Amino acid sequence: KYDGVFTVQTRGDGPLGMMVADVTSAGALRGYADFHADILRAALAGGEEGSVPRLLGAGHLAFTVDQGPDTERYQGIVALEGTSLSECAHNYFRQSEQIATAIQLTAEWVAGVWRAGALMLQHEPGGGGYDRPLGRDALPDTPGAGLEDQEANEDWRRAVILMSSVSPTELLDPTLGSDDLLFRLFHEESVRVHAPRPLAFGCRCSRARVESTLKALPRDEIKALNIDGRVVVTCQFCNKSESFGDIDLDAIYAA
Repeated sequence: KYDGVFTVQTRGDGPLGMMVADVTSAGALRGYADFHADILRAALAGGEEGSVPRLLGAGHLAFTVDQGPDTERYQGIVALEGTSLSECAHNYFRQSEQIATAIQLTAEWVAGVWRAGALMLQHEPGGGGYDRPLGRDALPDTPGAGLEDQEANEDWRRAVILMSSVSPTELLDPTLGSDDLLFRLFHEESVRVHAPRPLAFGCRCSRARVESTLKALPRDEIKALNIDGRVVVTCQFCNKSESFGDIDLDAIYAA
């Protein structure tokens, strides 16, 4: 629905201080996590499953849509409230978007690699009214918070219940294609599938971007970053480093 970059970010006071991922409309995906290794290891000791309060702590979840310099950037922010990321996302759609939404997220270590799967179901409001979101709790049950009519209400209830039947194994199964999974869940609902958009790792960092960032900083601050005659800037997404000597910096500030 857009041409630009979509970013999701969490920031909290827990051992997993920040997570950020972004994807371009062309399908270039990247991400990283900022964490305190020893504290995180202690939080996960004992084999207990991690939760948002335990790992992320108090903080916020932000969704950002950036469609370029000629458009206004949109950002929605909500508090990290819930035991899982899916619950936090539910809160975002309830508070910021006010669109009935159900989300299933899962991630596991499978056969020596991390695998993750996600499924989101969203009701497009026809009359602009508020629709109460989320999983089984998405079923409207209060005056003024329901869908437009009884038929739409029942359609939404049925779709949410069908989605709730998906298992983590199904979401993580590399042999189960998305089309097959959707047919398995919603084969009675006449699902239409659009052409898939492939995703692949792609970082947008460049030496020119680093130079632009350095030029925006006072020269005195740059001097404090100088180690052994070089200023080294490392991209947190791809770990690529750019090194600048005094001659390089003189050229940057002279430009």
